[in-house]
Formats: sequence, C-alpha cells, structure tokens
Amino acid sequence: MFKKILFNIFLNIALFVLFLCIFWSIKNGYYLYAIAAAPPFAMLIYLKIRLAKSVREMTRKK
Repeated sequence: MFKKILFNIFLNIALFVLFLCIFWSIKNGYYLYAIAAAPPFAMLIYLKIRLAKSVREMTRKK
C-alpha cells in the first residue's frame, strides 16, 4: 500500500507539472510543446485511473 501512496503522489506532481507546461506553452505560443506534452499527460491520467481502480478493488476485498 505504501508503494501505491508514493505512486499517487508522483502522479499528482507529474500531472500538475505537465498541466503547467501545457498552459505556459499555449499562453506563449509554443504549440509544439503543448502537442508534445499531451500524450504523457494522457498516459498519466490513464495510470491515475488504473491506480484508483486497483485501490478501490483492494479495499473492497478487505
């Protein structure tokens, strides 16, 4: 469970940083950076959803 908590913290920080990068790049007109940051952002959201589902399933079993 400790690993999942650390992974959740990492995902939150990474999502926040990528969101700021995308916001900054669009604001300053660097659209290529925003396009390049979109797939990792989507992957991190997917991992966050999978983590939430696995934790929910783990808590239901107990």
